[in-house]
Amino acid sequence: MKSSAVKFLGIGFLIFALPVAGVLADDADDAANADPFELILADDGVASLPLFKGPFPETENMIFLSQIDPEDLGALPVPGVWAKGMMNDIGGWTSPNGEEYALAPNSGGIAIVRVTDPENPEFLGRVESQNPFDFRNIWGDPDTFGNYAYFTTEIDDSSIVIIDMSGADALPAVDDPFTDLPLSTFFVAPGGYDGSHNIVINKESGFAYTAGTHLKAGAANNACGTEQPARFNTLILDLNADPTNPPVVACIENAGEHDFHVVNYTGPDADYVGREILFVFDGRDREGQAEDPPNPVGGKTLIWDVTDKNSIVEIASFRLPGLVFSHNGATTAEQDFLFIGDEIDELVLAGWSFSFVFAIPVDEPTNKPQTGTYVIDIRDLDNPVLFDRYEDGTVGLDHNFVVEDGKLIIASYTSGARVLEIGRDGNGDVSLSPAAVMDTEPRLQENILNINQEEKFGSAFLGQWGIFAFPDSDTIIASDINNGLIVMKLSDQPCKGIKCSK
Repeated sequence: MKSSAVKFLGIGFLIFALPVAGVLADDADDAANADPFELILADDGVASLPLFKGPFPETENMIFLSQIDPEDLGALPVPGVWAKGMMNDIGGWTSPNGEEYALAPNSGGIAIVRVTDPENPEFLGRVESQNPFDFRNIWGDPDTFGNYAYFTTEIDDSSIVIIDMSGADALPAVDDPFTDLPLSTFFVAPGGYDGSHNIVINKESGFAYTAGTHLKAGAANNACGTEQPARFNTLILDLNADPTNPPVVACIENAGEHDFHVVNYTGPDADYVGREILFVFDGRDREGQAEDPPNPVGGKTLIWDVTDKNSIVEIASFRLPGLVFSHNGATTAEQDFLFIGDEIDELVLAGWSFSFVFAIPVDEPTNKPQTGTYVIDIRDLDNPVLFDRYEDGTVGLDHNFVVEDGKLIIASYTSGARVLEIGRDGNGDVSLSPAAVMDTEPRLQENILNINQEEKFGSAFLGQWGIFAFPDSDTIIASDINNGLIVMKLSDQPCKGIKCSK
């Protein structure tokens, strides 16, 4: 990493707005699970959908446990983007007493829900958005460190929200979705922080990484010391000394646009054992502007050694064949393979007519955007190698995922929760195989199959945004943009359809 790009202190979901137009063909059919479901599309998408309540018919080997509507979590309409409240990313926290909580950001702020009894979730309150009805409320991301929850949004001139969760176990459930959460809450904006897309925390080292960070203008006002900061930057915060007011220990300008995955490295590359390694999913190809034809969004993936915050080292920088938008990722437990998700490549493969803005269109589109996950061999961190693009046989766009208990658990927009078993062959190479599915938005597959018609592409960005698996139980939570908080688990016995419910 060039030293001029980094200033040290003392020591992109959708990359465009959600669709705005489109109404139900028959207002009389706006009851839950109305059938037939028809859309009158205007412009490029769907503005309003009736709520789809579980149990969900397109389910296999997963058990539906419960569901809470977005509006019951304090979600608000997003003017010009979404006609009612919507969900975005999701996280979870387990208290020292073993109580489990969903951290459920939405277009109205962030809701806290106790899910210890997953069939009877309890809404405890919300922290209201710092700017209600701002369209940037569509992006929100949580993470945790110790007894604290951290929440970021892309709202301009916003702070990081820090919630002291230590008193959550004593809170009763409430009915009013606009109840303020009665826990100590802090609003901080270190280093000229002015909003960000994501926050990722290394719970072992105690450092937080904010991705896609906006900074205040003026060299004296931001940690990068830049008069006119780049659109996206990275801040590294030290949570160890004071988790409610963390200082900035490094500012990396014009890098880290979208997401991170951080590990204390114990993998097979002996050169980096014991180091803190950050995988950077940048979502952009900054050099791509000089290409002919240009590729405005290409998304290089980077690997940084961030052990010494005074001297961050770029181990590798690579762009995969066919990958359009390096969106998110995670390693295997053994840290020898890296999974990368790309929420745009399926559209390009399908011949998306708007794709010139994001990537070079393909000559022969398949019109079948098979959901794909990139598998990277990182046994040599200095030399990442594309191992596979695994396709699970579904049609749709993958969005976010987690690796837990030997499984890759994916939130795909209109394909729902997809669980893939991570296997190994005799050479130690990774394999993936379908294990379970719960499609919480099954109504729009026909539109996805015709995704190359420009006016229908917006339908692809409905359904699940994020997913989280609790490490100490079998509970899995997902955020469905339109249908709310979904609570589920893997089935002990094979099952299919609505029979996969309690």
